[in-house]
Amino acid sequence: MRLPGLAWLELRAETDAEGRTRYRQRAFFHPRGLPGHVYWWAVSPFRALVFGGMARNIARAAARSASAPGRVPEVTR
Repeated sequence: MRLPGLAWLELRAETDAEGRTRYRQRAFFHPRGLPGHVYWWAVSPFRALVFGGMARNIARAAARSASAPGRVPEVTR
């Protein structure tokens, strides 16, 4: 995707002290000049919708996968 700046998305899954999994996501954008700033503010009303929906869908898919019959938990460190 071509944007007036640099953009990246950070996704993390972490296990807390109680063994629960916490999903975190962060979107970064470093605007390039005035067009980058205009773009950032123009899409700001939609960011919560897009990224909130993405987080809910990922968490829902993970919950379905974890409760699937016959699933063997995978442990990676």
